[in-house]
Amino acid sequence: MDDALYHTYFDYADQILPTFYDLAVDQYRLLSSATDGYEDFTFEERLASFYYILLDTLGEHRAFVQDTFDSRIRYDSSFRGNVRTALRELLSDDRIPQSNRLVTGLWPVHEVLTEVTFAIIRHWISDQTNNQAATTALVDKLVAFIAELVTFRGVSRGVDLAWHIVQNDALGLRRLPLLGRLFPKRENRSSE
Repeated sequence: MDDALYHTYFDYADQILPTFYDLAVDQYRLLSSATDGYEDFTFEERLASFYYILLDTLGEHRAFVQDTFDSRIRYDSSFRGNVRTALRELLSDDRIPQSNRLVTGLWPVHEVLTEVTFAIIRHWISDQTNNQAATTALVDKLVAFIAELVTFRGVSRGVDLAWHIVQNDALGLRRLPLLGRLFPKRENRSSE
């Protein structure tokens, strides 16, 4: 967006900044809902779509973003809240194992991922590689890492294993005084 054009239509930066950045999140919602088969995307594909649509939308006015992003947009804006909400929706998706959602549903996780998103945008702003290839590589690696953590089934499988061990006293844990009181021995009643 041309600086003179910007000042022609908007008297104050406070009028355009939140609206412009919020439109990037709106664009993500619009494109993802219009994408055939989006409902079948994996968590990793959905998160990657979020980042790439966000960056593509901001990229339409890259110079404007470079000039304005490190203003209050980064710290105190509706954009921050909209990014956090979009990430919270992604992190509460049923593609994530239920036991993992106990962690991914917590606000600190959403806040950390929001900060990560803002770090990606800051990296993209200063990325001078051809077609921002360094940012693309960063997003690809980061999304793969987050998806691995979020969809890791070891937690739910571990809970399932622990419950089985306790219920069936597979390791003789009921002989331990504290556990024996918590999980009394089940009586085997045979038919007479």
